[in-house]
Amino acid sequence: MRLTLLGTGDARQVPVYGCQCVACAAARADHDLRRLPCSALIECADQRWLIDSGLTDLTERFPPRSLSGILQTHYHADHAQGLLHLRWGQGLVIPVHGPADPEGLADLYKHPGILDFSQPFAAFERRALGALQVTALPLVHSKPTFGYLFEGDGQRFAYLTDTVGLPGDTREYLQRAPLDLLVLD
Repeated sequence: MRLTLLGTGDARQVPVYGCQCVACAAARADHDLRRLPCSALIECADQRWLIDSGLTDLTERFPPRSLSGILQTHYHADHAQGLLHLRWGQGLVIPVHGPADPEGLADLYKHPGILDFSQPFAAFERRALGALQVTALPLVHSKPTFGYLFEGDGQRFAYLTDTVGLPGDTREYLQRAPLDLLVLD
């Protein structure tokens, strides 16, 4: 199992528009110092799952049929704006798993195009996605939000972003067995 962080920024990203601080100036000069919207790719066996879709260039990064699907933590624009472009694809269906939130980006639910939102996760639901076991973990945010526990290839990764602390039930669930990797924002 392999996790690749594609973006580690918040909604503002780095460089922040109009900011003249040292970090933003350096990011303008060196693209490697930029922080894109929070997103990751998890690969296990023959499966490739995108975690969050805030990157606006998804159609360029991922050729058709190169993703097994998308795991959304929540539907704030900085985590989901790439879906707005991706949905207009043709000739395939991309499963999108995440919390049930038809009002999050309402236009996506009204006009999903090739995106399939028919299998939302419930809190603490565990689902087999090929060789990957995925458990939805409730987080603390202003709208329904999940982090994910990934288990595969004998490893356990937790991806918990855009949260203000951890709910007690989520913390207890994670403490049942050691993690090999924790991504926490």
